[in-house]
Amino acid sequence: MRNYLFLFLIILTLSIIACEEEQATSSSETTGKKSRNLALDLPEIRQVRLGLQPFPHDFSPEALSQAYEKVYDHSDLMFYHLDSGIPWTEALAGQPYHANFLADIETMVDGRRSGQPLYVAITPNQPERDQIALYRGVEESMELPPEWQGKAFDDPDVITAYLNHARFMIDTLQPDYFAYGIEVTCNFKTPQDPALADFLVLAAEVYPTLKAEYPDLPIFLTICTGSFEHDEIDILFDVAKQVIEYSDYVAISTYPYWIVPGMNINEANPDQLPRDWFAQWANLAPDKPFAIAETAYIAETLDMTPVPGWHVNIPANETWQTDYVSFMIAEANNLDAEFIAWFVPRDYDQLYELMAAHFEGAEIVKTWRDTGFWDGNGSPRPSLDVWDAWLNVPYEK
Repeated sequence: MRNYLFLFLIILTLSIIACEEEQATSSSETTGKKSRNLALDLPEIRQVRLGLQPFPHDFSPEALSQAYEKVYDHSDLMFYHLDSGIPWTEALAGQPYHANFLADIETMVDGRRSGQPLYVAITPNQPERDQIALYRGVEESMELPPEWQGKAFDDPDVITAYLNHARFMIDTLQPDYFAYGIEVTCNFKTPQDPALADFLVLAAEVYPTLKAEYPDLPIFLTICTGSFEHDEIDILFDVAKQVIEYSDYVAISTYPYWIVPGMNINEANPDQLPRDWFAQWANLAPDKPFAIAETAYIAETLDMTPVPGWHVNIPANETWQTDYVSFMIAEANNLDAEFIAWFVPRDYDQLYELMAAHFEGAEIVKTWRDTGFWDGNGSPRPSLDVWDAWLNVPYEK
């Protein structure tokens, strides 16, 4: 949802810089499994990959190292979300990207183990999702250069530059799954939204071009299951149907402990969710594979009341998080989903405190802070046992 990917790339870049300046220390954190009695009805074969990304819980080389270890030990899919700008000028002109950005990409390449499946997501939009992405130069999410300000998704320069950038990212990172747009439906207010029409022009050019050049690579857009702009699921469905035409998958971004159309969420109890919560999205295009391209669920109460105008206080606990994980994986497996991408491995309490001390408005990043399989102290939660139990089921597609 809004602005969190921007936060992630800021912190990831800072962590990468720190890693280059200091040798990462070995982890003293508990990453192994605790033995608990699980009442799970597991199949003999798992049909869905379980993905994590190396999102660090703190600003330190050790935290980044621990994040990568979690991906290695507790998933069979690594993923990177790149949501902090596009090097528009360089991509259009075919010029080299800034050394800082190239260093970030090199770290991602180096962080992938041999043979490890990889999902990469890039996006042409800002975190607000209805304008073209900010500029990636010496830093992330920089102001657009003057000649790029005011350009829309359908601008020929935007389309050409974005295609060039997508090619670069595919060729460099060599993903097994590639999203060329993140949460592209979140902020379109109606199916007739002019910004949606502009975006569809871009999609109609980018998608078939990339498919022709990379025919064996799954290429898709991710869509939202909720919106801050309206509370109408039919609008989300109608908008999604238009963009899915330019997508190999029906790939959703869902955080249903807060924003669920038509429901007033007063507690993060997944029993409140419709039992067809995932199926209804998969059924938007039954002929296309389904994926949960990003998700998470809070294990501690989300209190946003200090943020002016938010009035959000959602009780939560580890049991409900575990119930969501059980429901989600079972449903995804039954739907023959391609993969699940869980956004935050460990609660980022330390990172949040750092942000709160230095940035006004950092309270908003609480939204995903307590969604880890490990809590803020690094102790594994019961949800990790469910995740690992499914991970231990042999994967076959």
